[in-house]
Amino acid sequence: MEFRILGPLEVIAAGRVVALGGPKPRAVLATLLLDADQVISVDRLIDGVWGEDPPPSAKNALQTYLSRLRRVIGPETLERHQRGYRVVASARQIDAQRFEHGVARSREALTADPAAALRSVDAALTLWRGPALMDLADDPAAQAEIARLTELRQVAAELRVDALLGLGRTAEAVAAASALVAEHPLREGSRARLMLSLYRAGRQAEALATYHEARIMLADEYGLDPGGELATLAQSILRQEPHLGPAVPALPQPPQPPQAPALPQPPPLPADRFLGRDVEVAEVRALLRDHRLITLVGPGGSGKSRLAAEVCRGLGRDVCVAELAGLADDTLLEPTLAQAFGLAVSTDLAGVAAAVGDRRIVLLVDNGEHLVDALAGVVPRLLTGLPGLRILVTSRVPLSIGGERRHPVPPLPAATAAVELFLDRAAAVAPDWRCDAAERAVVTRICERLDGLPLAVELAAGQLVALSPAQILERLDDPAALRTARRDVPARHRSLDTAIDVTYRLLDQPQRDTFARLSVFAGTFDLDAAERVAGDVLTPLTGLITASLVTTLPDTSPRRYRMLQTLRQYAGRRLGDDERRAVRRRHLARAAELAATADRELRGPHARWWLRALSAEQDDTRAALAFALGGEDPAAGLRLAADLAWFWYRTGHITEGLRWLRAGLDAAPDAPGDDRARALTGIACLQYLAGDVAASTEAILVALELARAAGHPTTLARASAYLTLSLGLRGQLEEGAKMGEEAREQAIASGADWVLPEALISIGLIAGASGDAETAAAALDEAIEVGTRCGFVWSAGSARWIRAKQAAVNGEHDEAYTLTRRATRDLDEEDDVTGWLATTHLLAGTLALTGRPGAGAVLLGAVDALGGQVGYSPQRMDPLNGPRNVAAVTSRLGPAEYDAAHRRGQLMDRAAVRAYIDGL
Repeated sequence: MEFRILGPLEVIAAGRVVALGGPKPRAVLATLLLDADQVISVDRLIDGVWGEDPPPSAKNALQTYLSRLRRVIGPETLERHQRGYRVVASARQIDAQRFEHGVARSREALTADPAAALRSVDAALTLWRGPALMDLADDPAAQAEIARLTELRQVAAELRVDALLGLGRTAEAVAAASALVAEHPLREGSRARLMLSLYRAGRQAEALATYHEARIMLADEYGLDPGGELATLAQSILRQEPHLGPAVPALPQPPQPPQAPALPQPPPLPADRFLGRDVEVAEVRALLRDHRLITLVGPGGSGKSRLAAEVCRGLGRDVCVAELAGLADDTLLEPTLAQAFGLAVSTDLAGVAAAVGDRRIVLLVDNGEHLVDALAGVVPRLLTGLPGLRILVTSRVPLSIGGERRHPVPPLPAATAAVELFLDRAAAVAPDWRCDAAERAVVTRICERLDGLPLAVELAAGQLVALSPAQILERLDDPAALRTARRDVPARHRSLDTAIDVTYRLLDQPQRDTFARLSVFAGTFDLDAAERVAGDVLTPLTGLITASLVTTLPDTSPRRYRMLQTLRQYAGRRLGDDERRAVRRRHLARAAELAATADRELRGPHARWWLRALSAEQDDTRAALAFALGGEDPAAGLRLAADLAWFWYRTGHITEGLRWLRAGLDAAPDAPGDDRARALTGIACLQYLAGDVAASTEAILVALELARAAGHPTTLARASAYLTLSLGLRGQLEEGAKMGEEAREQAIASGADWVLPEALISIGLIAGASGDAETAAAALDEAIEVGTRCGFVWSAGSARWIRAKQAAVNGEHDEAYTLTRRATRDLDEEDDVTGWLATTHLLAGTLALTGRPGAGAVLLGAVDALGGQVGYSPQRMDPLNGPRNVAAVTSRLGPAEYDAAHRRGQLMDRAAVRAYIDGL
């Protein structure tokens, strides 16, 4: 009788398969065969069949199965004992034991008689019919034996390769080892045999590529390097050491005269189209003409290697390539470079110099970031020894040596080249997809979210196999969303996270910590902000910039920095929950301090600088508002929104400002009354810009009540001044005049110089509307004088704007033009938006009134276009005087002439408008 457990359980008697019954009796017999010739307890048998939760009837059912088995295989084979049951079987009767004996015999015979070893191991391997002990796959107690037998099967397969190599049957050895590696790609014993088989078959390059593939897979999957034995074997193959055994003999060749090596051709280009880098190709080629060492630097996935390959075509020089992505051992760098020049791997650099001489050559060293220290030593020696050599390096980290010229490889422009790249790659995987205008807008958003990073864009385009662009966009925050199944893509580029991992592993711990903490910044940041949020960062930040994980904005002083959104998401996942909350609280505190300072400074002589500073920080103030109002600290969020209200007013962010201010009031109903009053005053101002006087008045009335209760004099004076303005716009002139005087007194009492001009402007507006031109002029002139003295240019410009409107109504057209021209210039110099647009609109009307309606039509077109970009209309804000400006122009021009001039203005940007006004 024969028992087979190397596959489905079988019992063979008299040459025929014995019927054992269903799965449960088969499991009983398999459990007994695990320890043949030993007594197995009933409890152990129950565990083998039912596991840890047997049914109440298990013992009775087991007796039934055992009785049936004893009838089938005989009571002399399945014995019953007091302590349990035993299968009586010799080693020759059980296939697993015959297999083990065959493997042992093969191992013993391998050195002396490889043919006998091959026969023995082949016979042993034929005993396998499937996975071992299949009937006990769910039995925890059987797992160790299953694992042992499975491992021994792999050992036997590797012994077979050894025997084939011992017999010199290298082609069969390569095939057998390749099958083993395909089944178990991370098993180093199998891979070592494949490397040796390939080497002995005369395929040295493939043997080394097999090693490099293992290194990349281990690094990508587990962050590990291959074992020392595998690395040693790779080095021995490079050096062609004799102990590796015979390689396939070469055919005898007639003696050849010495000659220079035959250099490889330029790097082969992928079949995919190359898009969006024409400028960079020309720039790098120009650098290679003037310099001998160029390093293309950029984050993983930015397209450095592809750009380098394009650069190398059409250079008029021989090109050779050293691909370093899979090279882990820096001691192999010089042999690898020698091989790139077409020389034997045993050639040293002196030998390279002697063989290559002064030939005009470009060496492309691709993916060198993990070997920069070694390259920094080798590259200067190459350049010294080969006077005709140019070296082009691609690396995430520069070599930082003399003579190096760095060329950053930026992402593609998101709205143009990146979209074209997406559409091109999408056509390959979804040929029936047609991108209409709506979907192109979604694709543009995808490319913007991915910062135009080529690898990320290509990975996203590949998802069109199963998803629509809208679905792809929804999933971009998921790190698993950007992966590819393409077989020709290197492992390091099969997902975006994997590409970034390569650089992340090169960082030291302080750099990793800083990288994670800086992920809290939603936009650009400066050194001060980084230190407030992440601690002492200068040294690690420098390292992150060098590693292309943080980008410096070159035209900024002090310098500002940014992280690509894809990198920021990766870095953010390296923060623990507690640390993330702590970092975001520091980020909120820093944003709050910045906004509080800006709220004061925007009313002083440095307003232009602060407008630009807050514009640069806008993404981060939004992030801080969302964090605070999302539940972390609603009162701080309301205070931050109130401090930003004046910035939103001056830059025309009406909708955004109203949204944040209302959200803050809703989220923090118990916040201090002064903060709520300031927020409501901000709402009133923004509603005024939007042309909703009723809503503005409603907000400022509540603000004034809260300000009176809170007792903060500046807040009270501002609320009174804006209520005066609202009353004037609603025609309640008598009430407005009274409130204006209160505002003036409160402004003086507050001690804040900049509040007084706002009160005076409101008084001047009320007096003008009441027909008291003398009082109006006096109040507005005082506002101009006080605003100019304290550096509050906006208030002086606004006072001139109202003064000019009143002059125009009174027929004083030249004075109106002069006042408006000055106000427009002053507000433009501050980079103000809403005030500048309002005064430019009035300037258009005064130009018409002074005989230049064509110029006025040009400015009206410009104001309509530029105001539309921020959602602000001076005519809607000022429904009384705005239409007068338009009428002054249109009444003096024919329709065709007006339309042509208006269209001309619509095409102008702000700089063009500035130049046009200066040329009047």
